[in-house]
Order: sequence, then C-alpha cells, then structure tokens
Amino acid sequence: MSTPATKSKSKQSTPSSSTSQNRSRLFTDSDEIRILKTYYKFTKSTTQSSTTPSASSSSSPITVDSQTFERINKAVNSKFTQSQIIDKLRRLRTKYRKQARTKSLIKTPHDQEIFNIARKMWGKKTKPKEKKVEDPVSSDDNNFNEEAEEEEEEEEEEAVVTGNEQRREEVNLEEYPVLVSEFSKYIPVNPMWKLLGNSKLKKMNEQWMAIGIEEAKIVTKKADLVKEQTQLLMQVLQTGNGSGN
Repeated sequence: MSTPATKSKSKQSTPSSSTSQNRSRLFTDSDEIRILKTYYKFTKSTTQSSTTPSASSSSSPITVDSQTFERINKAVNSKFTQSQIIDKLRRLRTKYRKQARTKSLIKTPHDQEIFNIARKMWGKKTKPKEKKVEDPVSSDDNNFNEEAEEEEEEEEEEAVVTGNEQRREEVNLEEYPVLVSEFSKYIPVNPMWKLLGNSKLKKMNEQWMAIGIEEAKIVTKKADLVKEQTQLLMQVLQTGNGSGN
C-alpha cells in the first residue's frame, strides 16, 4: 500500500517527463533552418569585420549576444529564450561533427540542408590562417594555390555526400526477377542485397539472363538430337519389320 509521500513523489515525476517530451518537440525543422541560417549570416559578417576567431569556429564556444538573439528570434517569430537558442546551436554543431565523421547519419533532406549550412560555419575552411610575410612576386601564386586547395576540399566533401546519397537510393528487388529466382538458390534473399545498389544488381541480373539463354539453347539442341535419333531408330525398326515379313 503506497504512502502519501510515495504518491506525492509519483505526482512530481510526471511534469519532468512531460517537460522532456516538450523539449524534444520544442523546435520544428523550419525553426532549426531559420536559426542556423540567421546565426551563419551574423557570424559571417562578424568574421569579415574582425581579425579574431569568431564564434563560428568549430572549437570556439557558441555565444549569442542580444543583437544576434533579436535577429534569430525575429526569424522564428519570437518563440524562444536566449538560453534555448544557444542550447539548440550547440546541439546542431554536435550533430554536424558526428555527420562530418559518419556521412551515413545524413538520412533525410532536412539533415542534408542542416549539414550544408553547418559546414559553411564549422567546416575545415573556417579555420583562421596565419598571415605570413611573402614575396610580392610569389604572393599571387600562393593565393591561387590556396584557392585551388579550398575548391578541391569542397569538391571532395560534395563527392562524399553525393556518394552517400547514392548508397541510400531506393532498391526494388522485384525489378531483377531472374537474379532473385536463380541466385536465391545459393544465397537466400536478404536486405544485404540492396546494399549492392541498382547498377550492380542490374548487371548481375543480366548475367543470369545470359546464362538462361544459353541453357535454353542447350535444351533446344537436346530436343533436336532426341528427335533425330528417335527418327533413326524408327527407321531401323520399320526396316527390320519389313524384312521379317
């Protein structure tokens, strides 16, 4: 039998659980996009006008001053507190870091959009570069090389994301009936097949189709041979019967 103290404790635990649920649903997908875009625009303008590392650096603590907070809150119709905005930005940066290490975590178009915006702020390009005293003749070449390296890094990151999207393409095994029918005799159909992707599955299906055609030709040749030899045997039998009469 529960005591009054126990009942009061159980009553007190309910609001905390509901608060946790409300917190997880506090920000919509569109809220996250607006917050991140607004924060990116502000930190970008701050970085361009300052020689010190900005809060957009991947290692710097995330800060939101009153001016930035007003801009962000205006973008999301003044729904959140300053601490909620800061906490959300920290969570988005943590999410980006995980996605940057493991691209398979980018599972939805919303994840992809968040990743693209976050990469502009917290990607490799945001690291401040040390200024060196350079020879005026070679400075242009160095600038060209730095730009080329940055472009190459961007292309590599985009290629990884594109490859990740291709790995998540929809695969319908019903489109490869010959492969499923024949190959499943040796290896049962399972979800791992879909990881091969449509291009490889299509090629495998065509290979089994080619073997099927060859087998059909052999069956036809065997049927012709049986017919030919049967006719030969019938002729011998008919000749033997005629001689006996």
